[in-house]
Amino acid sequence: MKDMIVEELMVPSGDHELRIFLRNKRRADAVLGRPDRTLLFVHGATYPSSVTFDFVAGGYSWMDTLAEAGFDCWLMDIRGYGRSDRPAEMEQVAEANGPIVHTDVAVADLGNMVEYILAKRNMEKLQLLGYSWGTLITGAYTAKNNDKVERLAFYGTSMLNSGASLIGNDRPTAAYRYVDAQSIKTRWEHGLDPSEIEDIIEPDWQQKWLEEAIASDPRSGEHDPPMLRAPTGVVDDKVCRWSQGIFQYDPANITVPTLVIVGEKDIETTPEGALTIFHKLANAPHRRYIIVGKTTHSALLERRREQLFRATQSFLEEEF
Repeated sequence: MKDMIVEELMVPSGDHELRIFLRNKRRADAVLGRPDRTLLFVHGATYPSSVTFDFVAGGYSWMDTLAEAGFDCWLMDIRGYGRSDRPAEMEQVAEANGPIVHTDVAVADLGNMVEYILAKRNMEKLQLLGYSWGTLITGAYTAKNNDKVERLAFYGTSMLNSGASLIGNDRPTAAYRYVDAQSIKTRWEHGLDPSEIEDIIEPDWQQKWLEEAIASDPRSGEHDPPMLRAPTGVVDDKVCRWSQGIFQYDPANITVPTLVIVGEKDIETTPEGALTIFHKLANAPHRRYIIVGKTTHSALLERRREQLFRATQSFLEEEF
């Protein structure tokens, strides 16, 4: 790869002095300040951006791929995740407080980081890529801020009031939940037979990612086996709002070009659910729906991840 510049920042969230982790990766010769070449990644409900979009397998990450292509790439960890600050409730036992870091809070964190990047690069718009819960965060933000979004990509999205979830179906009563490597592996492989697991998942990548994902919580080593903490606000939203038909946002309010891309074997945000979102994007001037065959909800970590990478890059780059 060409010479890369990597910068890591802790940016104030504007709320209770919590700071949000940002990583910027770009080629040394990248042209800065272009909305069509500036991209911010937003993660899902359990694992931070720093160990998903920039997870190195086979010598490079998804972030590396786009940075190598000339994008000014950014990723953020929502408060309570990865390398961002933890809310005070996460320094107490989980049961001492109710659910924290609901989607509205995550949308506010995203808004603050967008404003930071736009000011730093002296521009008015950028591109957003959300994964899983991150599609609700980026979708809700864009629906109210179309003027600040050049283009939008949803990877692993579904109906906002979709049914059963592998991260929980009962209303949480604690501030955060514990997740260990075995439960992550079980969730990842859920619904696959042994031959599909062998075909879809590279075991060495999987093991390395499991270790990095758990270690993304600085207190994971306090448990045996090690476990990461994930805020339960998103589960609370799922049970009390989305499953009751209270939508996070109306896709019809999105008026920027939007990609919906999903894995064929994704049982968490299914192809059918993703297609429903696609049809609801009635006012997007350009919209595209793509299924990547023989991949799951974790396609970005699997053997066929290049198909996901190339399809997304094509959408982000092409002229409409």
